[in-house]
Order: sequence, then C-alpha cells, then structure tokens
Amino acid sequence: MNFIRAEVRQVPDPVSNTTQTLPRSLPASHPLLETLACMTCPARKSDICGSMTDDEVRSISTSSSRIKLKAGETLVWDGDEARHAYVVTGGTLRSSKANDDGRRQVLNFMFIGQFIGIPSDYTHHFSVEALTDSEVCRFERKKLEEILIRYPAVDKGYRKGTARQLESAHEHAFALGRRTAMERVAAFLYELSYSGCPKTSAKTLKLPMTRNDIADFLGLTLETVSRAFSRLKSVGAIALPSAQEVEIRDEERLKALAGLMSL
Repeated sequence: MNFIRAEVRQVPDPVSNTTQTLPRSLPASHPLLETLACMTCPARKSDICGSMTDDEVRSISTSSSRIKLKAGETLVWDGDEARHAYVVTGGTLRSSKANDDGRRQVLNFMFIGQFIGIPSDYTHHFSVEALTDSEVCRFERKKLEEILIRYPAVDKGYRKGTARQLESAHEHAFALGRRTAMERVAAFLYELSYSGCPKTSAKTLKLPMTRNDIADFLGLTLETVSRAFSRLKSVGAIALPSAQEVEIRDEERLKALAGLMSL
C-alpha cells in the first residue's frame, strides 16, 4: 500500500512555548492559527485585549475573524445594520459622516488597537473606510456581548476604550468651537505624534490621511490647512520632508501654538 506524506511546517506556539507541526494546507480558520494570530497581533495590548491573560486570549480567539481591506475600501456604511464590532489590527481607517448634499465631516482616524464598538441601537451612525491597506478583527455582536459578560477584563477594557472615545469627542468639540485654525492644526499634529500614527522615525509622522481629510476633520478649508502647515514650518515647529511626512522639530513650540501651554 502506498501512503501520501503530507507536507508540513513547524509553527511556534507562544502560549505553550512549544513548536507545533501543521500541514501546509491547514485552513486559516484552524483554532491554533487563530490563537497564534491573536497572540502575535499588533493590537494585543489594546484596550479590549490588553488586560487578558494568554489563556483567555486562547479561549476567545475562535470567536473572531480577520478581515483584510484594501485602501479605499469601505468597512461599514452609515445606516448599515450593526451586526459586528471591530478592532483595528493593521493600517489606518477613517470614520466620517456626510450630508445629502455631499458635505463631509471626518469624525476620527483609527489606528492599531482602536475599535468600532456596538452602538446604542442596531444601526451604524457613520461610515468607516480604509485609508491604507488595513486589517480588522471582527466580532459578531452577540458573541462580543457574551464575551463581555464572561470575561471581566474584556468588559473593563471595552468600557475604558469607550470612555476614551467619548473624552476625545469632547476635546474635538471644544477644538472646533473655541480654537483658532492654527491651534487646531498644531494640536492635531501634536496629538498625532502620541497616537498610533505610522512613523518613519521617532519624530517623523507618515500621514495616512490627506490634507483634505485633515481639513474635513478640523472643520477648515484645504487652503487654511495648507497655510497652517506652512506657518508651522516657517517658525521651526515642524519640517515637511515630503507631502505625507511631518517631522516634529520643536515639540514645545508646537504645543504652545496649539494653545496647550505657554513657552
């Protein structure tokens, strides 16, 4: 009798500190691969997952699925039924809302670790689009609700992340209502430098959003944003190595121009 020997691969298991032998044809949904994906996920230390033990991560890994998005692809549409929650595990996403006449307000830029949670009702109230090639971890609404009940650490992290989103929304409302155009742009760049925004070096941001995105986020015109960037450059607060890069040259000056402190 002839036997066909399956091609195999050696895969390290960070939970058990052992090496597992898996067929190369193993489906991506295999429990071990799902566990490995969770353990090595860039969002492992996020609000939702950060307080969980490795054993807890292992147990909920099969309750989620990974979704890949191309730049420009929409994850959810405003008005869609909210059947899932998502954690950003790669790339950058943008949430926005538009009027019937096409006027748009960018609501947030979401980096690794941030999440799109469960709304108070069963409808999404904004659209979410990938600014870059991205990946999200998707939880069915019912399963996430069960996880929040079963795992206090996840529930605590979810509430903490939700509170952080609310605080950020309050701060943004204040900026739109009381900060000057220069202060808005300076504060945006200062806060971005402490976010999950991609960087080409410790002090250089690689902006995944366009100037037009920034304008629609800050409630300004594209021309006003461009003038503010030029002004910040002229006073030495930033440098602009390329159209999508911003180097923070003088953090204290940038912070002062944002109205966050005095020089």
